[in-house]
Amino acid sequence: MRYLKELLFNNWYLKLFSLILAAALWALIAQESTSEVFFEVPVEYQNVPRFTEVIADSAKTIEVRLRGPSTLIREISAKDISTVIDLEKMQMNGETTVNLNAQHVHTPFGVEVVRLTPSRVRVSLEPTDSKELYVLPATTGHVPPGYQVEAILVKPSRMKAEGPASHIRILESVMTTPIDLTDRTSTFIQTVDLDLPDSLVRFPETTPIRAEVKIRKKQ
Repeated sequence: MRYLKELLFNNWYLKLFSLILAAALWALIAQESTSEVFFEVPVEYQNVPRFTEVIADSAKTIEVRLRGPSTLIREISAKDISTVIDLEKMQMNGETTVNLNAQHVHTPFGVEVVRLTPSRVRVSLEPTDSKELYVLPATTGHVPPGYQVEAILVKPSRMKAEGPASHIRILESVMTTPIDLTDRTSTFIQTVDLDLPDSLVRFPETTPIRAEVKIRKKQ
């Protein structure tokens, strides 16, 4: 009990002044006209377990609609807002529907969260998997009549892919960006990138991909 009294009455005048100042500030803000604004805010996932992938079925951003005093609203930018979903207690390989509300949004003091769109997201966790995939060359166009492509050699011929286990297991190869063969009459070497149709699959190695296209005259 004595400790509580000391906690309450120690520097009581400073605490009272802070309380009065906060109340006055709030009263001043409350008298202002209100405005509304919305921002597209990226979804931030916190406490993601190691070697785990987050899979969400919705957009990567949430539309956050805010209401507050006009002077505050005019000063807010997207970097002042964050939408956070905590995955600490989420089960592996299980899908969860998260109903979004104001508690998921961090905003400046004095601003109210009016609406979130979408209002819910479905999230699942999968273990991270990796696999070496064959690198296959993609081409566009044709060599002129009388010439033919003898071979296309790609180095490296295999590259390591990482991502959610269900996405990695179904892959055997990955294509390069197209190599244009139009009007080519001799062997040439070109640096190409990987074509990445699945945004959840990544290639941690940054080795340049070298494609050697061997072209010769038809016999």
